[in-house]
Amino acid sequence: MILESVEKVSQGPSRLRDLGCLAVGELVVQGLWKGQLRFQSIYIPEPLERTIREWIDVLPTCLRQDILNKSSHILFSTIGKVTEMSSSTVPIMLAAIMETLYSPSMQDVELWTDFHWHHEARLKVLHLLHSQQTTVKNLHLICYRTPIFQFQALSFSERFLLMNVLNKFGHLQQLSVPYVADDDLLAKLGGGCCPQLESLDVQGSWEVTNQGLAAMSGQDGQMVIGRVGWVPSHFAQCGEGQKLLSNILQGSPVSASQIATMMKQNKIATSMVDTLRSLNVENTAIDGRGIETVLENFTHLQRLYADEPHWQSLLVNLSSPAGPGCRDCFPHNLPLRALNLSRNTYSLLEPLSHILPNLEHLSISNFERSEVYLDGQDNLPILHTFGKLSSLDLQDVDMDQIYHYLAQGGGQNIRSFMYKSRHRHIDLAKLDTLCPNLKELTVSDSLMVYKPGNHMVDIKSFSSLKYLTLKDVSLEGDQACWKRLIKRCSGLVRLTLQNIRMTDADMTDILSSNLFTQLEELNISSTGTINLTEESVYKLIDKCPRLRKIGGICCWSARDIVSLLDQLSCQHHFKIKMDDRE
Repeated sequence: MILESVEKVSQGPSRLRDLGCLAVGELVVQGLWKGQLRFQSIYIPEPLERTIREWIDVLPTCLRQDILNKSSHILFSTIGKVTEMSSSTVPIMLAAIMETLYSPSMQDVELWTDFHWHHEARLKVLHLLHSQQTTVKNLHLICYRTPIFQFQALSFSERFLLMNVLNKFGHLQQLSVPYVADDDLLAKLGGGCCPQLESLDVQGSWEVTNQGLAAMSGQDGQMVIGRVGWVPSHFAQCGEGQKLLSNILQGSPVSASQIATMMKQNKIATSMVDTLRSLNVENTAIDGRGIETVLENFTHLQRLYADEPHWQSLLVNLSSPAGPGCRDCFPHNLPLRALNLSRNTYSLLEPLSHILPNLEHLSISNFERSEVYLDGQDNLPILHTFGKLSSLDLQDVDMDQIYHYLAQGGGQNIRSFMYKSRHRHIDLAKLDTLCPNLKELTVSDSLMVYKPGNHMVDIKSFSSLKYLTLKDVSLEGDQACWKRLIKRCSGLVRLTLQNIRMTDADMTDILSSNLFTQLEELNISSTGTINLTEESVYKLIDKCPRLRKIGGICCWSARDIVSLLDQLSCQHHFKIKMDDRE
């Protein structure tokens, strides 16, 4: 949902660095405009370019980086006020600004979305990036993240140039090429052109296949032996594969173990196998076999995002000993921490715990309807095998069994807990006891119960909790239990309430019991009107010294919202903005 929020800005004058960046950026834009750059050509006239560079070149790289990052805003705040800007003129001006400010010693380069409208402007920027070796560490080609490139292939010249740009980025650590990557690009990365790459995002690229993922792993991933068609990692780790290969090589002076040893020693030193930490291949043409290839080769990967059906396919194949999957093919104790799997997790806990024991987050939904549970098999004890599990997302789950897991020691490690269920209830007092280190709690579309016992110290409830979100919750019995909960959480940094009836009297009661000395962000929204007035706004500002953001304020029952916003701006230095929230 969209919240109108007011955010506190820094008091006093702007920083000299910010003023300098803005002033220099405006001079560059105005110089380009006055220099007869009237969008007839994407190239800057040579005398104008030389004049601008004479004083731009003396700027430190960090300042040029700041100016470049703010170029889009500066463009519309200067000539955007005096002339009409369109989808054909904006990319030309941005390309000219980048040509003027770009330095190969920068840390970050982003090709803005505006470039997707203009083919020649994109080519100009790509030529600029290809012109010399650079030490850039983060390259984000956001200009391709538009639906048009999912249905329209790049021209040969642009794809060829894009491939060769990577040759200049030997120090690259983060690369985002959404929608337009293909197997050739992955093979090039696997060949060692970016040996320090840690994060790769190729989401939405329909030309990325299993073969490309194998090629990305370098020589290890794409070599095959004879006509068998199996990758060497299978023979190096799988007992059955060793036996089959021994039969194939019967009578040969070369043994299967010698081939496996040779494959390990023949790894390309410049490939990304040992450096890649994060990979996003969502909405591509891979399948479960592609995920298997990645897990077998990239043994230091910590985050892998792929379409959920592919994860389901891979884990189902590994669930049964008679299935087509081979667990011996996967390296021992893979460090993968995060994956996007939310369905059938309960049934797949056993293969998950075997190949991915270091997961930090799990999503479990309505496991009581799964075949495994109905057959009488209890998979919840498997949760104890995930030694680093710190986040749980539960949907339509009976909490009694979860409480049992938390009571047996699992709750000590839980830092984030999310719960959603229309037909079941959650007892937050019991959760407080079982998860003493909980930092983030989200309850949505659920029946909430909170009845702290007499033995619980009033100010100690959820003593570690920093982020609390209550959305569309129903209250069982005491309709003010949500208020009691908030009053007992003294260390909150962010509080979000949605569709909870409250008045100025409720806010006064909460603030009188909880000083909220750490609160920095408060979001209160509703599909209707919220019975909060200016009185609550001023009390929040007075009682919460660190408060920097109030969300949903335009839905409150303020008598004069314009006067309220004006006073917040003039006296308390709050500015209104639009904030996108799901």
